[in-house]
Amino acid sequence: MTFSYPRRSRRRLSPVLGALIVTVVAGGISLAAAHGVASAATVGTPTPVVGGQSGRCVDVPNATTANNTQLQLWDCNGQANQLWTYTSGRQLQVYGSKCLDASGQGTANGTQVIIWDCNGQTNQQWNVNANGTITGVQSGLCVDASGAATANGTKVVLWSCNGQTNQQWTLR
Repeated sequence: MTFSYPRRSRRRLSPVLGALIVTVVAGGISLAAAHGVASAATVGTPTPVVGGQSGRCVDVPNATTANNTQLQLWDCNGQANQLWTYTSGRQLQVYGSKCLDASGQGTANGTQVIIWDCNGQTNQQWNVNANGTITGVQSGLCVDASGAATANGTKVVLWSCNGQTNQQWTLR
């Protein structure tokens, strides 16, 4: 007795395999978007963080390296105190060892955004989102140019996300 098995064409598997791959990739992209991951942020590249409303850079005043220094907006100048590196640990680092930090692990509107020695805590972890916002992992609040101001010296704080341009940033 002879048994014969139907031959399957590899051509028939290709569309099925292709559809499966597309589904998996699309699912991964959707998952990343749901978790606030933006493709615009390049991990490991020092870059200015530029305000969408002001066109000014997030700046460490007077190029200080002191912990607890509140960040401000200032005309972009390409100096080290305006160059931020987004890490795989979701930190924004300046000077290689200082991190963008929610002061006192604050989670309330108006919490100062400062620099502090990097320590891996969630108040130093940030989502750089596809909509231009930067949100705190711990607080869920947006990095905000205080009072929607645009002048040099405007303080950077955390505030409830509201869709305004003073909460939109570009890492260039």
